[in-house]
Amino acid sequence: MRVVLFTEGTYPFVRGGVSTWCQHLIAGLSDISFDVYAVIGTPEGRTEYSLPPNVRKLIPLAMWGIESLHEYNRPFLPARAKRSNAALRSGFLPLFRDFLHNVAYGMESSDPKALGEILAALYLYFRVHDYDWTMRQDDTWKAALEFLCEQAWHARFMTMLEAIEIVRTLYRYLMPLAIELPDADVYHASVSGLASVPSIIAKYALHKPVLLTEHGVYLRERILALARGGFPLSDRTIKKNLFSAFARASYQASDIIAPVCSYNTRWESFYGVTSDRLHIVYNGVDGTLFSDQDYWPARPTVVSVARIDPLKDILTLIAASAELRKLVPGVAVEVWGPSPDPDYRRECERLIDEFSLRDTVALRGPTEDPAAAYAHSHVAVLSSISEGFPFSVIEAMMCAKPVVATDVGGVREAVGDSGTIVPPRRPDRLAEALAVFLKDPELARATGKRGRAFAVEHFDRSVFLGRYRQLYHMLAESSQEVLRAG
Repeated sequence: MRVVLFTEGTYPFVRGGVSTWCQHLIAGLSDISFDVYAVIGTPEGRTEYSLPPNVRKLIPLAMWGIESLHEYNRPFLPARAKRSNAALRSGFLPLFRDFLHNVAYGMESSDPKALGEILAALYLYFRVHDYDWTMRQDDTWKAALEFLCEQAWHARFMTMLEAIEIVRTLYRYLMPLAIELPDADVYHASVSGLASVPSIIAKYALHKPVLLTEHGVYLRERILALARGGFPLSDRTIKKNLFSAFARASYQASDIIAPVCSYNTRWESFYGVTSDRLHIVYNGVDGTLFSDQDYWPARPTVVSVARIDPLKDILTLIAASAELRKLVPGVAVEVWGPSPDPDYRRECERLIDEFSLRDTVALRGPTEDPAAAYAHSHVAVLSSISEGFPFSVIEAMMCAKPVVATDVGGVREAVGDSGTIVPPRRPDRLAEALAVFLKDPELARATGKRGRAFAVEHFDRSVFLGRYRQLYHMLAESSQEVLRAG
């Protein structure tokens, strides 16, 4: 069996929970061949993971930092792409205008099936015609700018320079249309964002089965990022609407959606996904690697294994550490994880200095051994404002450590009675919950052991792998049945 796995800003170029999930999935299903189609930011990134031997091909598609697709993607483009003004006007522009109409107004107004069929038709168009030439033609720019200028909100909220920048962005976002999809039995998107565009194409252009895994609520996280980024209102609006239209189209195109927790099903059900297409598959970890070492350091220690970025809300953890130091003198708070956002890292360092926490809080950087980080602690903490089903929580539970975490995504499902759940962005509540376990070692030990027993039963990697093997075979077999019937 052959599977194409679509990723976005994660595997194999960036470390994190979704990338860990990808590596576990591929390496654990060694009898299945994978092609990895990775949508990435820039072409300078290097792979952070050693690809397992069952990865046949890596297709990296850089969205930014390139002048044209041909710089890095020539092997995946048509050998003799045509350039025809007549074809552009009769074949491309009507589809392009329909595409703009379906993404301009967001998830609630677009027709997800129609958008999928439009993307498929554009993909087939670019199997013959040159993408760069088409997207850079005056007629293409004119069609996009005219559409934007026709919108009622344009005159009030959008300058012409902003409109031009949006059209440039569309050139980047639609680049997956130019890349030839490898042949496969199943196409698996790891996110309902830009990386889901080729999976939508696989459904409507190639008529192949599609699986979508949702780790967090992608659209919510994109909206949060747009709000933080200081973009003009027009830019935020059109991008929010575009991402929401892609999300709903990916829901429509997917034969099976496998959210990592039941929390995510609320979002998917709200947008029309029927229960028969929803199959919850919890993340899984290796219970032998993340084991109960029954070690408790002399200094009261809190550990967070998380990226230093806004979604993990390390600033709240730092503020909580200032309160925690008053409740538990001598406490140590260690944060293990990379810093993909240098500006946010500087904010964290500034707040550490503002609270005079250099002897309390340490940003340790990435670790190759998270199990050791958990083992050398009394309690694990997660301060995120958005999550799916975080590995850090179930890894800590496997290591028999109690968990204090914010009530986001599927965290409550994972923790159960193996720790304490607190509201996000409440440093006072976070500090109080951590102090309870630090002041009562026996409570911490008993809670941790209860958590490990729960994690072994529900979140072992073998369960996770078995479910995905089952889903892949189910989709592949159903596709063959359709072909035989046809």
